Amino acid sequence: MKTQFFKTAKRLFYPQRCAYCGRVIDPFTELCDACAQEVCRVPPPICFACARSKKDCDCGGAHNRFVTAFAAPFYFDGSVRTAIHRLKFSGDTDVAAPLSREMANFACEVFAHVQFDCATFVPMTDREQKERGFNQSRLLCVGAAKALGIPTQPLLCKLYETRRQRELSRWERSGNVLGVFDVVDPSLVAGKRILLCDDVTTSRSTLTECAKMLRIYGAREVFCLTAAVVSPRDNRKG
Repeated sequence: MKTQFFKTAKRLFYPQRCAYCGRVIDPFTELCDACAQEVCRVPPPICFACARSKKDCDCGGAHNRFVTAFAAPFYFDGSVRTAIHRLKFSGDTDVAAPLSREMANFACEVFAHVQFDCATFVPMTDREQKERGFNQSRLLCVGAAKALGIPTQPLLCKLYETRRQRELSRWERSGNVLGVFDVVDPSLVAGKRILLCDDVTTSRSTLTECAKMLRIYGAREVFCLTAAVVSPRDNRKG
């Protein structure tokens, strides 16, 4: 009762804003009408090789020997693109909560029978995180893992800085992250079924390289979960 009272009182003094675009909206809703209409969900059944809906898949189900499955609740378009850009480039960390909640709900649907030991996230270098002020992948991971009832553990580190993936062509991205990541503590990885989180799945190079290191150090399986995936019709950089 007290929690609900304080939430109601807060709305009297601070306007409710759309979780994705930031516009002032009705105090008891989460998204504005425009953003709600622009959300493009990934409808199951999905292709676990690329995270897209099977009706949109153009990857041919190519096997990834390091990742058991990729999944994302949204396509990286419309209001979801706006939300992720606000999170990454405008420092609006409040966006992480609704996105991570959607990630958890989708994981419950598509990974319903998977028992995860822990969740982890794509790391940044210390300098990269200092410049941004936070790691958006960590924020999404913590929120999703909490909703799923599994612990978050920082299993990976980034050894050195690289060019931003979004600045590179699809074919350059894999080489850009080769050998960039390492495992912090192998004893935390061996035999574990791990949920690896990030913001957007594009070429899958970063997630695959992270998963490769986890598997090298003995992870049983690695499942990748992101807030969005680039659709085959829109392969722009995130």
